[in-house]
Amino acid sequence: MKIKLIAVDLDGTLLTSRKKVSPKTLATLKKAREKGILVVPLSGRPLPSVLKVFEPFKLDPADNFAICYNGGLVQRMDGEVLSASPLTDENVEHILALKQTGIFGPYFMDTKDFYVAPKGSAFGVGFLAKARNMGVKRMVPGQHYEFIKGEFVSLPSKMKKFRAGFSPATEQEFEISASGGQCLEFNTAGTSKGQALTTLLDLLNIQPEEAMVFGDNNNDLSDFQLPGVFKVAMGNAIDEIKAAADYVTASNNQDGIALAVEKFVDMGE
Repeated sequence: MKIKLIAVDLDGTLLTSRKKVSPKTLATLKKAREKGILVVPLSGRPLPSVLKVFEPFKLDPADNFAICYNGGLVQRMDGEVLSASPLTDENVEHILALKQTGIFGPYFMDTKDFYVAPKGSAFGVGFLAKARNMGVKRMVPGQHYEFIKGEFVSLPSKMKKFRAGFSPATEQEFEISASGGQCLEFNTAGTSKGQALTTLLDLLNIQPEEAMVFGDNNNDLSDFQLPGVFKVAMGNAIDEIKAAADYVTASNNQDGIALAVEKFVDMGE
């Protein structure tokens, strides 16, 4: 299979349960990149966090790309923004109004920093920001921000009940995705990994049939619905992802990406 771009989700896909890239997967993807195949992270994370994960790949930031914030940003790895879907001021006010007792947040993120609501608790914020490799700031009332994503965090049982209480208006205004059960992420309506991947393929003049995507969770469903793209579900993926896949590989702890790339991708050897 002649592939020019491999798009990989991070958590549960590229990363093992220990949050590491396995040696075999790293070696296989580095080999693919050396053969001219782009390896593109496709993540809900911000770019600073993505770059931390990709340090072992030793990529040239100017010639490599990342899809961040569940498709809210398409960027070069040097930070240049190629496409953005920022939240409006009205979107931000709507998210702020959703605050409930027992739910942490809302928090907001732009391209560099992690923001706490004007009167929001800063409890645990340092940990959350550090995990994303971002600085922490507090929002100033009345100031305009170019936020890409909003977020709430709590126990999975509380998040499920929280989401169930959203009005139809809230569900229509945002693209809402769950991350690991303990996090709800808010993007503008229509924002998705799938749409962002389509945008990047168009910018690079790569046909869908020349792209391969790996994923495991519900925020990967949009890219698993793209016609032409070869879709690979991890062995640990949810059933919906497996059903939409062209192939189901081994789990993220069993070198699933490496095995599928070796099986399907022509590296000119």
